[in-house]
Amino acid sequence: MSATLTRRLAANLNSLSDSRWLPYLLFAGLVTMWAYNYVVMKVTLQAATPITHLIMRTTIGSLTLFGVLLARGHGIRPVRLKEAAGVGLSTTFLYGLAVTLALVAGAAGRTSVLVFTMPFWVALLSRWLLAEPFSPRARWAMVAGFAGLMLIVAPWQLQGGVLPMLLAVLAGLLWALGSVLSKKAAQQGALDSLNFSGWQALIGLLPLYALLPFADFAAIHWSPGFVLGMLYSGVFSSAVGWLAWLWLLRRLPASTLSFNALVIPVLAVGMAAHSLGEWPTGSELLGMLLIGSGIVLIARR
Repeated sequence: MSATLTRRLAANLNSLSDSRWLPYLLFAGLVTMWAYNYVVMKVTLQAATPITHLIMRTTIGSLTLFGVLLARGHGIRPVRLKEAAGVGLSTTFLYGLAVTLALVAGAAGRTSVLVFTMPFWVALLSRWLLAEPFSPRARWAMVAGFAGLMLIVAPWQLQGGVLPMLLAVLAGLLWALGSVLSKKAAQQGALDSLNFSGWQALIGLLPLYALLPFADFAAIHWSPGFVLGMLYSGVFSSAVGWLAWLWLLRRLPASTLSFNALVIPVLAVGMAAHSLGEWPTGSELLGMLLIGSGIVLIARR
């Protein structure tokens, strides 16, 4: 009886994964989950110091992802360890540090927009590291993105608040670097994506423990909301989100997925305005529109 039930369950799961609408539903859920994570992180950072929050969140996400690799039961030995280390240090470690510090003093919606300047950095880094062509459309996208950044950062004001925005832009650059390094590793031959992802997450986690002297776990304001928020950021947004992204990459056109960079900050701005009362100014809205226009150009090039 149990064998029959197992076969039926496997058949149902295969049928579900072959359905035409599932990838699009999963994509919609993924971008919503990643957008809301900016609000969740902004709220939970009020209950823990930035370094404490970063260590806890990254530990949960990295161990969850590596645990999935272990649970698979085969292909555990690391492959492309050097490349995985580069991605882990840039994406898991440095990106996580930059976006956490940006959210401490910066608005969640604005931070998400600045982080998602990532496609511009990908275009630049791909030309340098992957020798990909830089089209005229990409140049216009860079112009629109730079103008948008200037309107949001407003360096002519210099009234304190500039550092969080610069950290958010740096986070986007680091995320782009990790993405380009991942693509470069894939171009060098067949790549076990789960093995690569699990090891890069574990390697990126290790340097964080050098920051333990700056953490203060005794100062955490524990609450059910804080625990749920940390699980949301660590398990769902980080580990489950990354695995869902890998699954989608095998089933949807890359051009469709590239629009996540446009949808996520738009959703995050609306969610932050509704949940946190962080309403953008007129110049910030114009800057976001310019950045969004540039991202559309990048995605369609």
